[in-house]
Amino acid sequence: MVFISLAKRASAKSKLVPNTIWRSLSEYLGLSEYESKVYASLIETGQAKARTLSILSGVPRTKVYSVLKRLIDMGLVSEIPGEPRKFSPTPPNVALKPYLQTYRDMVQDLEALISALENAFREARDKESIRQCSAWMIKGRKRIFEKIQEMLAMAKRNVCIITSGNGLILLYRMFNRIFDDLISRSIEVKIITPSKPNNEHILRELKYICNIKESDFHLPMIIVGVDSEHILISRFQFDNYFLRSEGDEAIFSNDPVLYKIIRLLLSQVIKESL
Repeated sequence: MVFISLAKRASAKSKLVPNTIWRSLSEYLGLSEYESKVYASLIETGQAKARTLSILSGVPRTKVYSVLKRLIDMGLVSEIPGEPRKFSPTPPNVALKPYLQTYRDMVQDLEALISALENAFREARDKESIRQCSAWMIKGRKRIFEKIQEMLAMAKRNVCIITSGNGLILLYRMFNRIFDDLISRSIEVKIITPSKPNNEHILRELKYICNIKESDFHLPMIIVGVDSEHILISRFQFDNYFLRSEGDEAIFSNDPVLYKIIRLLLSQVIKESL
């Protein structure tokens, strides 16, 4: 009977040990491989003797007691008084809480460091008389609209859109729900576009939630500005309203100086203050 019992236990290996859990314990808590495997096995069984833990974890019997002693010293395991000797794991939310707090403190320190470095970087950049600004070329309607969606989602203060009548139709088909989301987040949305018979119904709906300015802007373009810093200027082929059109092109920049220059030029073109 004893032989059969041990055979059954030998075949019942831990489910946690073979996967990445013990590796994560080793990485985040600084445990050795044996310590991680024994602790993971003990978590799974709840209470166990050293021999059982050896079978479940794959740690040699000659090493199990020394491993358990180190885990007890670290507060991860406790020994249950009595015979035979059994061991019980400290609940993870108790045992690992100090480690979690340490990582949280590290994240806060890292965020403070990044903030300090970013402030120093911005101050140095503002003093530069000549510097390179960043701009990205985007090809294909699908990728352009993905970028516009990303810009609208990250908006914090305001959104300005300049487009032709056909461009407004395309934008509304793609982002009508996002316009509602912008308003719900108290984002100011301004749309400058001509009024045409084919987009009058869209203008009527948008006037309830957006600041609509009618303009004689007929270029085949969609221009999106966000928070007076991020800007996308796209040239579209409005021969269709499908999402896939590889002939469309756009330029995106998050440089505030470039945004100001382009805004000034557009203000003169459309005779509207942006």
